[in-house]
Amino acid sequence: MPVVNDRVMNMVREEIQKRPDITSPELFEKAKKMDRGIRSLSARQFNATYPLQVRRTMAPRRRRARGVGARSRTGAGRERLRGVLLDFARTVAGAQDRGALVEVIGNLDQWIDRLVSGRGATDGAAPRGRAARK
Repeated sequence: MPVVNDRVMNMVREEIQKRPDITSPELFEKAKKMDRGIRSLSARQFNATYPLQVRRTMAPRRRRARGVGARSRTGAGRERLRGVLLDFARTVAGAQDRGALVEVIGNLDQWIDRLVSGRGATDGAAPRGRAARK
């Protein structure tokens, strides 16, 4: 990996600040005049070592935030799952005896299907069984 010359780095930074549209070959030619060691670098190595690094540090930081739509979908999905789980809890709590409770638990696959399929708490009836009847 090439050794970074601070004088060249400062020159590249100043030139980019003055003229943001300056090309890497132009900077490379200026750098060759400042330091003979730069001549041993390929154009690609020079660009990666100097202009690219300067432009990266000068670029505004990008946040990797999710869009509003992604948040609302996540919130809606969370509410839907919460509703299904609350329906399940109500059904368990409404079981009249141990047999009804066993039946509710035995229908767990149907509850899981509701969670996975996207059927919400209100857009489908609870899985049927003795516990669901009152």
